[in-house]
Amino acid sequence: MKNFFDIIIVGSSYSGMACALALADIANDLKIAIVEKENIFAQQKPADGRAYAISAKSLEFFKKINIYDDLTAYAGRISDIKITDDKSPFVLDFIGNEVDPVNNQLGQIIENHYIFEALKKRLLLQKNITIFCPNHYQSIDFVDENAHDNAKVIVKLADNQEIKAKLLLACDGRFSKLREYFSIPTRLKNYQQIAMVFKINHQLPHQNIAYEKFLRGGPLAILPLQDQHQSSIVWIAKNNQAEVIKDLDQENFLQQLHKKMEFCLGQCQVISEKFSYPLTLVEAQKFYYQNAILIGDAGCGIHPIAGQGFNLAIAGIEILQESLQKNILCGLNFTDQAFLENYHKSFRVVSKKMLLATDILNSVFESDSLSLAILRDLGLGMINSSKKIKKFFIKNAGGY
Repeated sequence: MKNFFDIIIVGSSYSGMACALALADIANDLKIAIVEKENIFAQQKPADGRAYAISAKSLEFFKKINIYDDLTAYAGRISDIKITDDKSPFVLDFIGNEVDPVNNQLGQIIENHYIFEALKKRLLLQKNITIFCPNHYQSIDFVDENAHDNAKVIVKLADNQEIKAKLLLACDGRFSKLREYFSIPTRLKNYQQIAMVFKINHQLPHQNIAYEKFLRGGPLAILPLQDQHQSSIVWIAKNNQAEVIKDLDQENFLQQLHKKMEFCLGQCQVISEKFSYPLTLVEAQKFYYQNAILIGDAGCGIHPIAGQGFNLAIAGIEILQESLQKNILCGLNFTDQAFLENYHKSFRVVSKKMLLATDILNSVFESDSLSLAILRDLGLGMINSSKKIKKFFIKNAGGY
């Protein structure tokens, strides 16, 4: 049947395209449809200031979906992460060769628009993926058990086409309209913070070192790009402070930036537009509704303090891919309640751990409490002095 698919994906977000490629690799006859409202193929995605920290484990996923080689020319390697807390004398070092001794890296920093283009390119080469773009859903209906063609979901598109599938994946981002459409209860937390993101040139080479500086007013991340004299900045501040910082003229903005960076890379210049993003936590109570599954930020969107957002989405995609592959190989159904519940439970374990870690980390380092500052110092010192504890955190930073 021309308009019958195994899986329909709504939203060609980073997670949507990555998920389509991962699932399409399970079997050549697994038919996948992507429905995307925006005409993403009309032009290249412009830079929006963001760069993703891709963990060593997620880079293995990039190899599996065949985009790793396309991104090598744009990737900045992370061989070391240095973590500091304001005026604390301790510097916590995470060394890359303890995770990936071959490449000596914890991961890579890649500007997200390059990832988007690599995913698009690979998507067009995949023969078992059909793209409905630009197009959108008018309605989504779920079918009872007695449907003669095994369809569980029917999607009516904006151009009045009707497509059917066994499973629907919602990949439409943190503020998912599908999550609302299905009335899935969701926890939202407004951090009252803004992330300001931009690129800089700097006098000294970064030597593939990423810096995470926890400072009064909010953390500052300095992320090494492919060029040794360029880095991506993530500067997080409370809403009212961020508005003041954004309105500074170039001279005063750089003065504040140098003060935050403590001149660790010498003199700097901003070389891109400055973009701002309000920070919100999103956690769906359930990651599925009937025969629809929430993927990536549509199900769980976390604070960017540890740079793990896209890595968490990839972890969820890999859980779904593995579960789907097992069911197909064993001739089992992937539309029943047991399959959906298994995905929900498996991803809940992973997502809850990451959500709690980033949420607590933000709260602890945001606080001006003297007692918490002392505890943070003790914590940094203890982690740095214990090989076993430090190795645990390094492995987690690499995604393992």
